[in-house]
Amino acid sequence: MMKLLVILVVAIWVHRAHSRRLDDDFDNNILGNPVGLGMTSGVQRDWVRISQSPPQSVSQSVGSRVELECEAMGSPAPVMQWLKGNTPLTENESFETNAINDVPSHGIAKAKSRLVINSVLPIHEGTFTCLAESGSEIASTKTKLYVSVHHGISARNITKLLAGGLLGSRSPARIVLFNTIYLDNIGNHIELPCKAVGNPIPDIIWLDPSERIINPASDGRISVLGNGELSIRGMKWDDMGVYTCVARNSVEHDSISTFVYPMMAEK
Repeated sequence: MMKLLVILVVAIWVHRAHSRRLDDDFDNNILGNPVGLGMTSGVQRDWVRISQSPPQSVSQSVGSRVELECEAMGSPAPVMQWLKGNTPLTENESFETNAINDVPSHGIAKAKSRLVINSVLPIHEGTFTCLAESGSEIASTKTKLYVSVHHGISARNITKLLAGGLLGSRSPARIVLFNTIYLDNIGNHIELPCKAVGNPIPDIIWLDPSERIINPASDGRISVLGNGELSIRGMKWDDMGVYTCVARNSVEHDSISTFVYPMMAEK
């Protein structure tokens, strides 16, 4: 009952802070189902579910921009990645990103992952899978991408588009991996992901709940790691609030917010 009350308080707090409620999936999964907290008769239980899927199919013409967004929630915090067919994607000249949060996690979180293709080519056509893993549990969702070639586009133009990708044309900063909500026990060490893509490579800054910039050079209890993640060591009750990650390059900037809620550990 105590944890259910805590989650309810979190939902109300987030509602007021953001002027909107948590979506029905999060409410139903956690507030309406005690085992959604990862506890069954005092025993830790892994769970994960896809709370927001990209479209089942997307049709785009050559040269257009595609962004697929996938959201998952689970305990421990979901590890997410994208696959094309049965092959995990890697960052290369064809795909803008396949950000993977592969750091061992705990707590309860809602995470988002975005697959960005700035200039679609025929080689991008296929089935993409968003994979979310929480401990021993796995959930997934698929999207089929169809790529059309207009009659006015010649093989020469496609070659130019491909060459542009290989040479690294300028693209806006876009955050592709982050948590929207993170709950964990007081005293734990947490790391909040904020991975971004773009050309030039984006700079990452974090703001604390008072909207003050967190010094990236700080070696204190709250610091920004070299990979852009926010580290909070020995989490305290006073650490509760909304932390904002901002990614910036000379083309554009992007930002996301992560609500952190420290919980009392069950005895």
